[in-house]
Amino acid sequence: METIRDEDIKEKVLESKRPVLLYFFSPLQVPCLLIESPLENLEKEYEGKVDFYKMDINQGVNTCLSYGVLSVPKILIFKDGHVEAKRVGCASASVLNAFIKAHI
Repeated sequence: METIRDEDIKEKVLESKRPVLLYFFSPLQVPCLLIESPLENLEKEYEGKVDFYKMDINQGVNTCLSYGVLSVPKILIFKDGHVEAKRVGCASASVLNAFIKAHI
């Protein structure tokens, strides 16, 4: 998963022709470490259908403020430049897969 910063949001997320999964994380939070591997596997499964990006909350302060990221891990799914769905907290690969399928 490519790590993006505030300055990448417009091009990579808001102007994307495909749905985008944006994962907010902190490298110091255990739930974030637990969710990263399942997300990376799902990225392979959805290759060409959904773009996956991650943002370190310490490197994306403006984006976090814009989208109300108050706790991590948090996932936002964007379609056509707008937030389609939100999910906060750790989850299994099957729960994450169901969440993505329901909102793309």
